[in-house]
Formats: sequence, structure tokens, C-alpha cells
Amino acid sequence: MNTKRITEWKLSNKTAQQIGVDASFEKMVGNLEDTIQKEISAFVNGITTLCNQTPLMNALNTCFSEVESEFNAVRWVSFDGDIYFDKQAKGFWLLSEETIKSFNQGSHFQSGESYDEVIEIVNAILGDELNEWDVPDFDTLKKLTNLSNTPFPISSTGRVNFNAYHLYQIENYVQGFDCDSGYLKNKDHGYCLPYLPQADFSNLGNKEIFINAIFSGFIPIKLKNNALYKALIVALNYKKKIYVEEMENHFDILNQMVIQKITNSLLLEDSIRADMAPYHSKIVEDTELGHWSLWTDELEGTNEQAISLPIPMVARDPKSSINDGVVGIDFGTKSTVVVYQKDNVNIHPMRVGTGDLSTDIQAYHYENPTIMEFKDLEAFITAYDGKANKPYTRWQDLTISHTAKNSMEGTESSQFNTFLDEIKQWAGDKNRKLKIVGQKGKIIDLPPFLELTDDDFNPIEIYAYYLGLYINNLNNGIFMEYILSFPVTYEMPIRDKIIASFEKGLKKSLPAELGTENIDQLTVTKGASEPAAYALTAFKSHDFDPQGDERIFYSVFDFGGGTTDFDFGIFRESKGGKERRFDYVIEHFGAGGDQFLGGENLLELLAFEVFKKNKSKLLKQGIQFEKHPEKDAFAGSEQLLSHSQEARNNTKKLCIALRPFWEEHEDFTIDASGELSITLTDIQGVQHSGFALDIDEEELKQLLSDRIERGVENFFNALRLAFSNSQESLGDIDSVKIFLAGNSSQSSFVNALFEKHIALQDEAIGNQTGQSHFELFAPLGADKNDVEKPTGKTGVAFGLIESREGGNIMVIDRNLADNDIRFKFYLGENRKGKFKPVIDREMRFNQWVEFIDAGYQKFELFYTDQPTSSTGNVAISDSSIKKKTIKLDMTDDDALVYIRIVSPTTIEYVIANENDIENNVYLNRIQSLEF
Repeated sequence: MNTKRITEWKLSNKTAQQIGVDASFEKMVGNLEDTIQKEISAFVNGITTLCNQTPLMNALNTCFSEVESEFNAVRWVSFDGDIYFDKQAKGFWLLSEETIKSFNQGSHFQSGESYDEVIEIVNAILGDELNEWDVPDFDTLKKLTNLSNTPFPISSTGRVNFNAYHLYQIENYVQGFDCDSGYLKNKDHGYCLPYLPQADFSNLGNKEIFINAIFSGFIPIKLKNNALYKALIVALNYKKKIYVEEMENHFDILNQMVIQKITNSLLLEDSIRADMAPYHSKIVEDTELGHWSLWTDELEGTNEQAISLPIPMVARDPKSSINDGVVGIDFGTKSTVVVYQKDNVNIHPMRVGTGDLSTDIQAYHYENPTIMEFKDLEAFITAYDGKANKPYTRWQDLTISHTAKNSMEGTESSQFNTFLDEIKQWAGDKNRKLKIVGQKGKIIDLPPFLELTDDDFNPIEIYAYYLGLYINNLNNGIFMEYILSFPVTYEMPIRDKIIASFEKGLKKSLPAELGTENIDQLTVTKGASEPAAYALTAFKSHDFDPQGDERIFYSVFDFGGGTTDFDFGIFRESKGGKERRFDYVIEHFGAGGDQFLGGENLLELLAFEVFKKNKSKLLKQGIQFEKHPEKDAFAGSEQLLSHSQEARNNTKKLCIALRPFWEEHEDFTIDASGELSITLTDIQGVQHSGFALDIDEEELKQLLSDRIERGVENFFNALRLAFSNSQESLGDIDSVKIFLAGNSSQSSFVNALFEKHIALQDEAIGNQTGQSHFELFAPLGADKNDVEKPTGKTGVAFGLIESREGGNIMVIDRNLADNDIRFKFYLGENRKGKFKPVIDREMRFNQWVEFIDAGYQKFELFYTDQPTSSTGNVAISDSSIKKKTIKLDMTDDDALVYIRIVSPTTIEYVIANENDIENNVYLNRIQSLEF
């Protein structure tokens, strides 16, 4: 570690201003105003957690403890200079006979004299730089009659000893008054007893009186010679220059606060940015540690400010913190996982999104919720754009991860749109727009992700920036190489833009002190697909070691929070030639998925059906909910289905309530009445607490079973197609390994349904030996206490590093065609109420396929992403099958309509004669259609 001790911190003016430090002591003290107010508030409210950390808090508590008994007095608190606080009069009195008699050259003031002139004379004689003294009103002056048990001399008639006649204020003049208890009447003259009222006294406690005394420069008798108390007066009144200059030897607290301000700007910087635990003071003291921000050698303009450090501090060259390692990031729909490898082959998970790493390690620390909360969006953007690297953003303006998730689950419906929990879904949908809503009113309308410009607000970049802060810091060091995973269904332009967004955000998280040239060395690369990466981890975890010509056929059912991905391939030992540097090769030759089979989507499906079952109750109360993407409208749904934040919040609340049911918590039960009570919000924003929803537990179980079974059927149909297209006969293969992945695969339904369909597949293939053609493997992570080992969720990230360039496993992806993934849909037609496939996902690009005759102007094209549709037995009314109506620009009874795939989501169609199509002779202009 390259470190050095420094006594001067060189900064640009802009940077110094951003972090609130300055070479000028006067400006530094000016920057302490917020700190002073916060510490006073903490002192008054009895907050003790800061006592050992802040000089001002320590001094306040120390001094107050010495005079607390005096301040607890029933009425009077005495101060030096014959000043007394009167709890009945709610202010301070100055009762020095000598001073009072000097106001009018030893004479009384006459009744009827101008109030303003009397005040001017009194304050001129007092020369009090901190206070404007006043003449009491009549009710206040009467508090000094009938006195007893006072800390100052009084007469036998119960008034101030030296005279009976005193002034009170009435309108714009003063009036004399006889304070003797036997008289109490107006007189033609009187002395002025200076009075200093305390505003809002009803809210003042003894500590507030103590603070007001300090601001007023009054010294309790017990603290007359106390240097610490005088330092408090200086600290709280520093702006009153004339007064403070007279106490030049009492700057101890301010000096300590300036030191602390400089130190805190270093130790708290990532706490402010990302809610991380503050760095230990050893960081700036130990020559083996050191702080990057103090190492300004690589920065420009640092000669503008030279801040003298009160004590030498240790600067660390961030270049010496660069790890020889790699980070794998599984950017998930529901949660994101980060793992890393440093200077050996061991891979470790990294806790991200959890600020205080001193807490007990929990498994959920390694799954970072993919969610953002926009509080003060404008303030965040201003700070983010204000500095090229590691800007001074604040966690209080924009949060992510567990903090944002917990906030969303407890939020009111009116704030629901200020959360973004569909970051990845937005990125994966080429047609989806996004509205970012800040809690303080700022709204940003974003185009689809692929249309985003460099100047647009980019949520994925911001999310990556926060991940970068958790990855690259003074505790972990700096990583410059990253591998990112993707679902098998993401097209290359989307993958490339996500890579660019992550690279930009991660670079933004690096310290500017690293230098532009070094920061530019950071790279983010595409790793294996998510299911293929998991397969690599599973092979290693289960000690698979293919030898010679042995081929291990595998498949992955990655049942996550948002979607389910399939992957099919072969794991084998490497051969010579280009493979000689590797130990193993993984070839994935088939892929697929089920877009809406995910744990969160299943919860939303359950919520939809429960709400639908209770539609009469909901209609009566004006309560709405969201439509599930796989479900159709129903009777009454026009008043029930909505995209409003109330509807979204209601759906989310029911999902939260049903989660223990889906996750099969042992302690979850639906009460005997068959009702579940939650708080829902109607269209007027009114909350209905304890709203009882009728629930049939068996119906919900059947709903889950049916939808998961559909996903399992899709998996086996995709497997059949993948093996068929790769010229591999399932009947000739002894065993296909099926790896269950993703948190949702832990459901008991999954294992049972796979066992059922494995038996059906064996029967269809033919089982001559009595041995199954398939071997099922449970999700990794059976030992939940060992957080270092990969699980069904974290296994993808582990696999990314296993597949890294320079590793010992070669990855061959045969799912790509023409530098992109294969077609994402199955195209077909309606035949006798069934979907009959014409084009499947394995079709090559740019090959014309006959679809229908051109004798009519219109025809209907049906499409779906469900592999089960390839069987030709799926009802055309199935909710997964969508329809496009195409209108031709000409008709020809003798010609045909031809279709070809040109991208993963685009087809072209044209009219041509059967004998001309191969020669590219067409009867009309080629048209395109985007799905």
C-alpha cells in the first residue's frame, strides 16, 4: 500500500466548497452552522450517542451537569453580573443597582417619556453586543411584587430592595409604578429594570434555558471561572465578531469542531453517499491504511486551496488499492448478486446494499433488491452531474436496495410512483417507456431503454453507480474488471447498452484521485447467459469431471423472481487446438424461457385472482388493482383494473400478504373464516384498514400448481426442440442432467411436477433399461448456514467468474445467430381452434417461408413465446397467444405471402410467386413487422 503522511490538504475551490471545508478558519466556522444546530438539538433532546464524538455535545453536557441543580430551581437561576432568569416572568432580569441608576445620570425616568428613547438610552449604557434589553410590560413588572425567597436583596414590602418605583411599557411610552405590596399603583416616575424576554417559553425546558443563556453570553455563578463554558459562548456566538474578539483565548471548542469537520468529511463520505458505516479514524492515522481523498496528486486545480491539517493525516494512493481480481454481477429482475475473486481461485460473495457491515452476516445481505426510491430527485441529479467521479450525492436524496424495498412496502399509495422496481423489465422491453417521479415533485419521462441518449437520466447507470460504491471503497479496494450476466432472451443491442450503462456507473463510483487514465481502464464484459453460468457452478459443486470423449448433457430450469430461463447443452473435457488451454468446454446449443413464470409474477397472479374473487366487495368500496399480463378482462373489470398508483399499491400490499403462502412459511395460515385482512386504498386515496378478502387456500394451491406445471411443460418442449435441432436424439442419451436454479425452484410444487413430467417424458421416449433419461438436481445451497457457498440464486454470479476470460472453462454459445440471439417467438395460424406453428425459434434469419395465399387483403398472424405451442395442441384462446392483423397493399389469387425472420423480434413479409421467391423477385414492396 502506497501511503504518505501529509500536513496540508490541497484541493480545488469547487471540491472544497462541495465538502464544506476551507483554508480560512472563519469560513470553516461558517460551515459549522448546521452542525451546531444539530448538536444543540441532540443535547436538548437528550440524545447521548454522539457524546464521545462531538466536542460541542461533550462541552454542553459537561457544563450543564455542573449547574443542573441550579436550573432545576422552582423560579430563579442566578448569573454573573446580577442577572437572574425568572421562570414566572419568562425572561432574564438585570438587577444591578449601580447599573440601573446610571441609565439617566442617576435620576428617574419620567412617566410619559418615549419608550423608544428609554430603550435606546438603556442599551447604549449597557453596551451588550449580544442582547437587546427591553422595558417590561405591566403584567411582567408585577412579577417583581410580593417577592420572597429570592437570590437578590428585597425589601420588607416584597420588591427589589433599592427602590419602589419602576417603569413598565404601555403603547409607545413608559409609565412609573409603585411596586410596594401595600400600594401597587402608577407613579409619575421610575427606574428601568432591564428585561430580556424568551420567546416560546412554554416550550422551554431547563436545557433550553441553558442554551439561551449561552447565546446571551450569561455565565452561571458556578461557571464564572470555567474556561469550557466561555468556549461555548464563543462557539455559539462566533458571528458576533466584536464580542468574540474579547474572548480570544476561548476558541478550544471551535478549533476542535473544525478538526472534526475536516475528519468527518473524510470518514463519513461514503456514509453520506451510500449509507455505509463510517470509516474508523484509523483510516487517516495508520500508515498501513490511509485515505484516497487526501491523495490529490492526480487532480487538477488542487493548488487553489491548501488546508492546514491540525494533525498529520495519512494519504493513500488509490492506484495501490487496485485488486488483481474480477467481479461477477448477476443483475436480476428482483435482486442483484455480486461475487468477486482476488489473487487466488476462490470466489466469494460480496455484501452490497447493506451499509453496516459490522452487523451479523445474513443470507439476504448477498441479494441486493433491484429497486430505487426517488426522494429529492433534483438534488441528486445536481450532485451527480457536479463531479465526474465519486460525486457528492446523498443517500437521503435517492436510495436503493433493502432501504428502498422496506420503504416501498410501508409507503402510502400517494408515494408509490416514487419507487422503481422494474428496472430490468424496462430495459428488456424495446417499446416500454418509463416515468420517474420524485417525492419533491420532479418528474422525468424516459423513452424506451434503447432510445436513451447519453444526456438522459439512466436508472441502470445510477444503480450501477451505487453498486460501485459498495464494491469499490476503502475497505474493499478497487476492482477494474467486471462480468455481467443476461437472460437468454435479451437481444444484443439491449445487452450492449446495459454493459455501457454499467460501465459508466461503475466508473462514476471510482475516486477521481485515481486519475482519468486509470479510470478508463475499467471494463465490463458480457459473461455466459444466466442459466449457462449457473450450470458451470452446478458442475463444480457436484464434482462433475468428464473424461476423454464423455459428454454430459445438461439442462437448466432457472426459476427466478421475474422470469424463468432455460438452457441446454453439453459439458465435456477440452480437446487440442484452440481448446488446449482449457480443462473443460461447455457448449450451450439451446435456450428458451417463460416470460411470466417468476416468483413475483406468481404472487401478482395470486393477487389478481383473489381480487377477482372479491370483485363485488371491491366495486362497492371503489378499490382497484392491476391487471396481470397473462389474464384477460372480466365482467366488471372496467371499474376494477387500473395502472394508478393506488391500484399498484393495492396489488403490492396483497402480494406482501401472500408471500408467506407462496414461500411456504410454516407459521402462515389463513384463518378459519377463510379471510385475509389487509389495508387497501380506494380511488379517492382513502385507506380501508382491515379489509377482509375471501380466500380459498386450495384454489390458490391449484393455481400455483397449474401455472408452474405449464412452465415445466414449456421446459420439456424447449428441451425437445433444442436437442432435435442439434441432431441429438434423446432416446440415445443415457442421462440429461436437470439443474433447478433460482430462489423460486425451492417451491415444493417444482420438484413434484418435475418428477411427474420426467416420468411422462421417459414413457414418451421409451425406457428400455428401466433407468430414467433424466436426473434432477435440487437448487444449490442446501446448507443455509454456509453463506460462502453458491445457492440457487447466487450460483449465476459464481458461474460468471468460472467462465471468465483466462479461466479454465471455455464457453461456446451456439444460441447466437448473426451476432444476435435467435428469434424470440413461435409464429403460426389458427386451425380449428388450435395454434398451428409455422415458424419456431430455431428458424434461421433471412429465409423466406410460405405462410398463406395472397388472395385476400387481410390475414391474421398469431404469435407466442411459449415453447408448448410448438406441439400444435395449444388452444388459440390461450392467454399467451397474441394476434396481429395484417393488411396487404395488393392481392393476387395465384401468389403467396412469404415471411422471414430478420431480427429476434422482427419479421418481414412480401407477396411473390412460388417460382420467383428464391430469385428475390417480388410482387410488392417488402414490409416489416415488430413484435
